[in-house]
Amino acid sequence: MDILRPYDGIIILPIATDLDSEHVASLQSSLELLVQDHKENIVLDFSNVNFIDSTGIGAIVFLFKRLISQRRTLSLLKVSGQPYKLMTMLRVENAIPFIEDISESETNHSA
Repeated sequence: MDILRPYDGIIILPIATDLDSEHVASLQSSLELLVQDHKENIVLDFSNVNFIDSTGIGAIVFLFKRLISQRRTLSLLKVSGQPYKLMTMLRVENAIPFIEDISESETNHSA
């Protein structure tokens, strides 16, 4: 798992594939390790995600709920295309902030 830490208190996890039922299963263990082994807030980088289905959205919501229970935050970086359309239709952005730049994450995390 390729984790970046550009700022204290934030982990950025680049998602290297689409978030569909085939790929979410392999990503699930990595997300679980992030929650268990780290205490930072998390940013999922969607720069390379072109497709998401209900399984992918479920995994994100599950991660969000786990982090909230630990008083941590989740943000989604550079969501566009089909993932943006589906997630805004489902109003995901009302709970999980969409950001275009990592500096926006600092503002969201300190709020």
